[in-house]
Amino acid sequence: MKSMRWWPIATIFVLLLINLPLGHYAWTNQRLDADGLRTNAEVVSVKAVPENGDDQKFYVTWRFADAVDDGGQEFTSQVTAEAYRSAQRTDVLEVEYLPGKVGSNRPVARPTGSRIAVVITIAGNLTVVAMLALMFWARRATRIEVLALTDVVRCKPPESLTELADDEVIVRGEVETIADDRIVLRCQGKRVTVILGQYENPIGYQQFAEVRGRRMRS
Repeated sequence: MKSMRWWPIATIFVLLLINLPLGHYAWTNQRLDADGLRTNAEVVSVKAVPENGDDQKFYVTWRFADAVDDGGQEFTSQVTAEAYRSAQRTDVLEVEYLPGKVGSNRPVARPTGSRIAVVITIAGNLTVVAMLALMFWARRATRIEVLALTDVVRCKPPESLTELADDEVIVRGEVETIADDRIVLRCQGKRVTVILGQYENPIGYQQFAEVRGRRMRS
């Protein structure tokens, strides 16, 4: 029985989780650039973080007029210092939104995009790539391929891997996988793939087997 190769699905899922927020943000901004409508929103509150200092960030909590969204949903957006002072003074903030989808919105006067999200996304992708490379290396380091020189025979535990001359080995281990032209033995933490060739394997799954063969060098 062949083991399930679940890792490609898991990798795609993780990459989607990492890239989805930035991708959705970019897609929404593109839609707003192409189809966005502008309107004046009602300011609910304003806040500067920190309250004093040269490195302040400015936030405005606002809601659409009833003609645009009668649900009264409130949004909080980061704005420029000038837009913040104007919102304080006039209780009005100019915003853009997608028709029929008011949740996709942004203030007109907003700070230039931060690259932090891009850096985090790239770092996340590089981490996944590094983990995949490490996994392939570890998998390769724990895999051995052997060309059978004899029929596979039944044996008793324990597992062993005996090195002989001219790259020949005697492998004793539990049968993990059976295919038409090969078997895989679990032996001392390694997966030994035995290419049967002209030889036979009468041993069943999860039974101990022994075979003599020659290592196949990559």
